Amino acid sequence: MSEGLSDDDPGIRLLARAAASVDPRRALLVCSGDLPGVGGEATRIVLDVRERHGARARTIGITDVGALAELRDMEVAAVWPRAHLGKDFSLECLARGALALTEGGRLLCAARKHKGADSLADVMVELLGNVETIERDRGYRLMQSVHEGRVDPDAAARRIDVRYEIRDHALGDLVLQSAPGVFSRRELDAGTRALIEHVGALAQERGLVPASVIDLCAGVGPLALWAARRWPGARVWAIESNLRAVDLARFNARAAGLDERVRFESADGMPAGPSADSWHRPGELALVNPPTHADRDTLGALVVGLRPWMAPGAPVFLVVSRAGVSTEALRASGATVVAHNTSGYAILEARWDG
Repeated sequence: MSEGLSDDDPGIRLLARAAASVDPRRALLVCSGDLPGVGGEATRIVLDVRERHGARARTIGITDVGALAELRDMEVAAVWPRAHLGKDFSLECLARGALALTEGGRLLCAARKHKGADSLADVMVELLGNVETIERDRGYRLMQSVHEGRVDPDAAARRIDVRYEIRDHALGDLVLQSAPGVFSRRELDAGTRALIEHVGALAQERGLVPASVIDLCAGVGPLALWAARRWPGARVWAIESNLRAVDLARFNARAAGLDERVRFESADGMPAGPSADSWHRPGELALVNPPTHADRDTLGALVVGLRPWMAPGAPVFLVVSRAGVSTEALRASGATVVAHNTSGYAILEARWDG
């Protein structure tokens, strides 16, 4: 398997065959997962810390600007479009691949026509001045552009430097910077809004004033920064696996003047054991908007991982579209769970008493 994709997928096979013909030390996989047959000496740009787990290729985080700038001598750059991350992210990947090529190097992309192959091809032409389809397999086209001496720097910058601003009444005057490759990159998602409104109302009703808040699956920071504004005396510890989201969240915290009370960490869920870090204090409240596409085991491990980090009896609020899976996992871990239905979502309130 490659990043949740089958090695038998025809598009993956097309990319793998084309990339396997070069020295792996000069092969770049642009946020595409490992490709079968491409050696472990290849380089792979990753968007998420989870992509490093078991990776064969050498990995570079997409926010590591220095390391990305040094990628200049690649014979092949392979891009596998990831539809759930948006076309703008696929176009960025093409631009990063083009910039990393040596003269004569090849930019490769496999896509179906109904998944935007034509528009991807158009951008390959913008970047390198040429494109051709070199192979087809069951609806997939393997497209290739050759570095003929020049990459258009303006076309590359237009795709790499895309940024969005998120404003929403639920966030008050907070303005969040966002970008391709992160969850709900153009607007505050409805689940986060529902969680803010629900917890805000309950906090007022119950007089909740937590001194420490945990935000798991923090994204670009809407819940963490909202909590820091809502409770000016609280310290907020926020965890997110998407490297770009963490980078943007830190920027957003600084821009809002909240970076001294909000800390964002790149991690695949909660740490496994105790820590001497002063920020890792027991949470008096936790906010979680877990990924909707996570499978049952992943989702269960994610929410149960909060237990060692919560103060006894402290509430954990989760906004979910599949209440059953999360409820089962929480109750199996000894939590009491109450479900609240609101705005088309289930908001679960869980507590561990000991």
